[in-house]
Amino acid sequence: MNDKDLVNLVKFLGKHFNTFDPFRIAEKLNIDIQYRPFDEKPLGDTIDFFGRPIILLADSLKYSNQRYFVCAHELGHAIEHADMQAYYVSSKFASTHYEVQADKFAVSLLGQFYMEEHGHVPDNWMDLVHTYGYPSL
Repeated sequence: MNDKDLVNLVKFLGKHFNTFDPFRIAEKLNIDIQYRPFDEKPLGDTIDFFGRPIILLADSLKYSNQRYFVCAHELGHAIEHADMQAYYVSSKFASTHYEVQADKFAVSLLGQFYMEEHGHVPDNWMDLVHTYGYPSL
């Protein structure tokens, strides 16, 4: 997916669901979000459970602003890469490529969510990072 298509997808989701909140979008898409005890990494994962995506987030994120970024990143995988799980796991190129795509999705979604919550674009990148986190996944 190119950057223009990604922006259009994010705008469509926001308009369709009347929010850019990744947790509310996941809920409206019937994607379950569960907190689980993970080791230090990863902070999140998306699994397929009988054709239905489930987003898993590390317990350590439950009360952290980083939960927004990780949820948005995993939501990107659930929406964009649902049919790619086997290929993704078996290919280092795919892994890197799809991680970058999920990060771009998360940044685009959270930029819009920031505007939804604050009424203006973030003044700089660090405003977005401090508000929603940007962990190295």
